[in-house]
Amino acid sequence: MFTLPVLVLALFLRDQFCRRPAVANTLYGTLLLSACSAIVSPPDARDFVKYTNAFLSTSFLVRAVELLLIQNLGQLKRLERVTWGTGSSTYAWQPISPSLGVARLLQVWDLASNPRAVGWNHSAPKYLPPLPVTPGHRRSFVAAQLCRAAVAYAFMDSYQAAFGRNSPRVCDGVQSLLAAALGIHVSPITSQMLVQKYLLPPACWMTSYAFVDGIHAAAGVFSVGILPLIAPALAADPWMYPPVFGSLRYMFTFSLRDIWGKMWHDLCRRPFLALALAIIPSAAPLPLKRFLVVCLSFVVSGLVHVAGTYAVSKDWCAVAMMMLFFCVLPLCIAAQQILSEQVLPRLLPLGTFARLLIWLLDGAFVITWGYYTSPWFIKYSKLPEAMASIPLPVSFWALIWRV
Repeated sequence: MFTLPVLVLALFLRDQFCRRPAVANTLYGTLLLSACSAIVSPPDARDFVKYTNAFLSTSFLVRAVELLLIQNLGQLKRLERVTWGTGSSTYAWQPISPSLGVARLLQVWDLASNPRAVGWNHSAPKYLPPLPVTPGHRRSFVAAQLCRAAVAYAFMDSYQAAFGRNSPRVCDGVQSLLAAALGIHVSPITSQMLVQKYLLPPACWMTSYAFVDGIHAAAGVFSVGILPLIAPALAADPWMYPPVFGSLRYMFTFSLRDIWGKMWHDLCRRPFLALALAIIPSAAPLPLKRFLVVCLSFVVSGLVHVAGTYAVSKDWCAVAMMMLFFCVLPLCIAAQQILSEQVLPRLLPLGTFARLLIWLLDGAFVITWGYYTSPWFIKYSKLPEAMASIPLPVSFWALIWRV
């Protein structure tokens, strides 16, 4: 994957673009060709590598549009550690270094590889620590991240053992369970359908959650726990690794807006929103603008996901179905909001019963949405195949139970 290094080089030389347009055009073209190559001509490797390479290459292309064409690098500042003569240190805002040196290279590397802009002045307030920054408790942070990484590894290992290597045995188990517990005898094809429709989707979503959270936790362990021992100047502090997922309690609000906007990870949210806001006219009415921002953000997200889909499957039908999933989703979010926040409160009397009924109807809405749209994602996204081919060094299921 060359898109990230090319993006870093473009950011490093960004101030030279006005004087050297040929350099700018070359780097812009290289960024585009790198992303297209990852999609159209992926490496001859397992599905996970193909999917991830195309997904990240397209994500960094979106990131390049945000940083090179939308953002003004001259206005960006980063919190950097300042050490006093007494040995104490704090953080202070520093602009991107104008000189082509190591300092600028490290800054633009962090800018390119940090889509949430943690520690930058253009990030959300929740990703900025209260100043002055006090040293974090590294040991407790590293211990917590190690636990998260271990749980994530267990999820991925279990998914691969069940759905990657032993899917027929899982189907046989469902068939036997239905016969023994409920006296229902189903054919092997029916048991396979039940597994594909009711067990695989939640397992795939949980494994995706675990993968993203585990990678983030492992990066935190390395940057906060290991780098201080080998390169203290490059070490990070715990505040630089805020959680990527929101609280699971948002799942039980049964609100698609809360699930996707507050619970699911926000690693790519800022670039998607920046691109959407740049496209929408600023004079648009606020309600329409909010709706269009959500729609365009999901469309951009869909383009990033279908890049991975096409790299694995080379199937335009799968690409179309994936884009349909991401185009339908904001419409479902808007429909649920209108129903639960505008229509039902006007039809029902105020009180606990009305709130309970709206909550139950929201739950029915989310379940219906998942029932009809999750199979699209599972069947066409190629994400289940990618999750099943993650190169885990050791499988505890294989070691202990030989599965």
